[in-house]
Amino acid sequence: MKFSFKILAICILTSIVIASCKKEDDNINNDVNPSGGGDNVETVFGCMVDTACNYNILANVDNESCDYSCYGCTDELAFNFDSEATIDDGSCVYASQLMVNNWSVESNCDGFIMSPLIDVGASEITIEEGENGGDLVVDFGIFTLEGTIDNDGNISVSGEDPTGLTQISGTGFLQSETTAIINITASVTLLTENCTLTLTLIE
Repeated sequence: MKFSFKILAICILTSIVIASCKKEDDNINNDVNPSGGGDNVETVFGCMVDTACNYNILANVDNESCDYSCYGCTDELAFNFDSEATIDDGSCVYASQLMVNNWSVESNCDGFIMSPLIDVGASEITIEEGENGGDLVVDFGIFTLEGTIDNDGNISVSGEDPTGLTQISGTGFLQSETTAIINITASVTLLTENCTLTLTLIE
């Protein structure tokens, strides 16, 4: 009888110990994986979109932190080259392509040589592509100028007025994809005139 009582007591104590250990294991699992389940999976927050710049392959909970700032134009010859971009998104545009378009013109001249010509025919101008890459033909309506533009958007123009008596030259730059500035000088005999032309893309 005493032997049976000892065995019973040992069984009860063993059951208590096993139950206590199981409860402790459950608590540990809940701490590691609050959502439940039996797997000890650690929660890792991060961006789960594999096309994002900050994609986290270890993340199992998306925290809406995905960033796409690494996308852009990676061609150094492009006008909109982005030095911080590491993935090209096909957005590259080039200065010579941008200039070949129709532009509205606002002029600010300090004389009377060019002013009449611009006022008559050049409230809008058309710029066409020349024979070679970067070459431009600037059509003022009643006269044209030959020009060039480099990859950085630096512009140079030259030519003469319809009479052939006035020599015209100038330089400028493409400010953005929709605006440009050209400073021209017109010279005839002893007279010189300077004009600033502000070009705005006609969309």
